[in-house]
Amino acid sequence: EKQALLDFKKDLEDHFGRLSSWIHDVDCCKWEGVVCSNRSGRVIQLHLQRPVPEIHVVGDEEESPLSGKISHSLQNLTHLRYLDLSLNDFSGIPIPSFFGSLRSLRYLNLSGAGFQGMVPYQLGNLSSLRTLSIGDPLDTLFEPPSLQADNLQWLAGLSNLEHLDMNGVDLSTASNWLEVINTIPSLVEIHLFSCQLDLISYYDG
Repeated sequence: EKQALLDFKKDLEDHFGRLSSWIHDVDCCKWEGVVCSNRSGRVIQLHLQRPVPEIHVVGDEEESPLSGKISHSLQNLTHLRYLDLSLNDFSGIPIPSFFGSLRSLRYLNLSGAGFQGMVPYQLGNLSSLRTLSIGDPLDTLFEPPSLQADNLQWLAGLSNLEHLDMNGVDLSTASNWLEVINTIPSLVEIHLFSCQLDLISYYDG
């Protein structure tokens, strides 16, 4: 797992040294953003979101996104439960379809991270997922949506999903979105702001 993380780091651009603690001679469980299981020692969480300062000041903290590519080596983290890449800048690359092979994931946050293109249906393989956050509503205020989904049937595979945030994802051609969402009984919170959806007509009779 240490080598998988080092390979992952190799494909990233880290201009502000956020991953400077990721070196071979140090236990990867002590690296910044990495959480391991106390019982097994396996990597179970990656907290790699861009830090947002509580007080708005000019400095490295607010301009330190990770960028570059996302290595397939993440697939070797078979016990990974939590992955947060939000608010980074992946400059228009698609959401990796291999994320769908991270079957232990319970939390996946890719919001505001600069991904573009079609949302991969392979995410529907993440049957343990509790939280899924993608897209960025602020991005759509000034330009067309970066992410699209023409069918949401894959959501039906997320049988344990509780929190869904697809703000800013273009769902204008996903005609089955409401039908699919109604098949997920575990859902307690849904965010679909600025998704170019048709208005829902309610009939109370």
